[in-house]
Amino acid sequence: MLGVVRLLEVDPWFAGLPPGCRGWFAAAARKEKLVDGQCVYRAGDPPSGLFRVLSGEVRLVSYPETGRPLTNLAARTGCWFGELSILDGGPRPHDAIAAGRSLVLHIPLADIQAMGRANPALYQHIALLACQQHRATIDHIGLMLLRSPPARLAHVLLRMAGEAPCQQLVRINREELACRIGMPRDRLSRLLEMAEQGGLIRTIHGRIEILNFEGLSSLT
Repeated sequence: MLGVVRLLEVDPWFAGLPPGCRGWFAAAARKEKLVDGQCVYRAGDPPSGLFRVLSGEVRLVSYPETGRPLTNLAARTGCWFGELSILDGGPRPHDAIAAGRSLVLHIPLADIQAMGRANPALYQHIALLACQQHRATIDHIGLMLLRSPPARLAHVLLRMAGEAPCQQLVRINREELACRIGMPRDRLSRLLEMAEQGGLIRTIHGRIEILNFEGLSSLT
């Protein structure tokens, strides 16, 4: 439990919880290791609790068109997810899928409900968390819709490269990349081919090497 408390001490949302809830959360939380592509839950599943990414990344993916996934949000280290279904008791609105090896903290639904009965103010804090996530999702989708396909591709690649200083090699396969920028794989393949011909990138199996950061930035 001490290790969990130390992990959560720096979390702004957790720090704002009533003192009694903080201790309860830490006692109920359990760490879960995820492998690449593993589902935390599927769209339509009943609520199972609240999650926080400790390391790695979990993609929240919806399917506005049959067979065409769209990443609503990429939950990275420090992000919470799964709060909406806790509030309304409804099914999960999206898939939550690990992108690479990841570690999450899971607070089971039964423990959250028990905390809520003892301290109803907890649900106000969860509602605030849901508002933060909703705003982030709207910003992400709006950004993707307003940008041209080349700009969306450049934005995602540069953002992923920016997560590590001077990182030129972005580890992502075409299916994941298409999901992030919201376009079919065949259209993405054409964009990648154009970017490669322009000397901006080099595609490798499961990876993309950025050759010209300034050139990519000019597209965003």
